[in-house]
Amino acid sequence: MFLPSVLVWSKPVIFPSGPHVVVPNKGKLELHCHDNTTSGAPSMLRWQREKTRRLEGEVGEGGSASLRMSVVRIYHMGRYVCINNSTLEHSSIYVYVKDPQNAFQHTMLDSILVRAGEDCIIPCLVTDPEVTNLALETCDGKPLPSGMVYSGNLQRGVIIRNATKEYEGCYRCVGQLSGDKVLSRSYSVDVRSGE
Repeated sequence: MFLPSVLVWSKPVIFPSGPHVVVPNKGKLELHCHDNTTSGAPSMLRWQREKTRRLEGEVGEGGSASLRMSVVRIYHMGRYVCINNSTLEHSSIYVYVKDPQNAFQHTMLDSILVRAGEDCIIPCLVTDPEVTNLALETCDGKPLPSGMVYSGNLQRGVIIRNATKEYEGCYRCVGQLSGDKVLSRSYSVDVRSGE
């Protein structure tokens, strides 16, 4: 009886495992991934950043790939993806770079332009996943515009749904860390007509 060979493609396995890893600012980062595919063909794994930033410290050896950084900075924070170049299967892990002086990553962007009707992302990324109750407030302490709906995401920031002209203004992200209130820098939101 002839049994056909079965190709089983699986996602690369990342170590350390879990949805994220926390590294102190100026600390070391080591990520490893290996392939569990049974295709018989040699697999080539590689690391890349979600936003296609160049990676330094990557070492690949056939069915495994490692990423080593001896000094991690805040700008290294983000999602890292291990990809099998043969099958295009991939796995990812988010890297937080914890900075005790700054609960939020400093970005060069402080003015956000969005079209009416689109979602507006305020990129107030936390440096520590222990931040809770991520929310939005106006810079002057007044109530948020009537009807504003938003959600907080530690890895993306605050997403304001269906922006309208009434949402224009200055905002900050706010959260709790170890019982203390933490604030992001100020962001100016400008809403253009959706035509």
